[in-house]
Amino acid sequence: MPLPTFNHLPADKQARVRAALLEEFSQYPLAQAQVARIVKSAGIARGAFYKYYADLNDAYRDLFGVAMQAIHQGMPARPTADNIPAYVDTIREFMARTDQSGYRRLIAMHYRYNEGAFGAQPTKLTADPQAAREWARTVLYHQTVRDIVLAPETQAARLKQLEAALLVGKDA
Repeated sequence: MPLPTFNHLPADKQARVRAALLEEFSQYPLAQAQVARIVKSAGIARGAFYKYYADLNDAYRDLFGVAMQAIHQGMPARPTADNIPAYVDTIREFMARTDQSGYRRLIAMHYRYNEGAFGAQPTKLTADPQAAREWARTVLYHQTVRDIVLAPETQAARLKQLEAALLVGKDA
């Protein structure tokens, strides 16, 4: 998360810094990202970067959080057995928003190179059959999005596969 100094910047300067972060993290894995390129692109001093963020990981987390918030708008809160076709349609919209917002390359870099940099946590176990089905739908949705981001040309086939798999298990 950004340091308090960042939150006090004018909106246009925050946008300029985040645009520079997006440019950097969309082109380079986190391990190869450079503060020097970011500050040059943003037109800020190197010292200013460290007043805004603790380090590159902090800057990446901030930008990724902003991206996730922006592209998740309009998604149903939870996938259920009753909203499968609507949820599949929202994945189409999600992918379109990802493209329109300019975040697709960032998300692809995240899946290809950066995801493991922050550690993985297991999902919560549940004994409740309804919660287990919701977990399974959520896992399938997220994997489908991941696959589409990494292989955009397969979007139609992957969404068809997802909907078929979920409708088969709808009454389970």
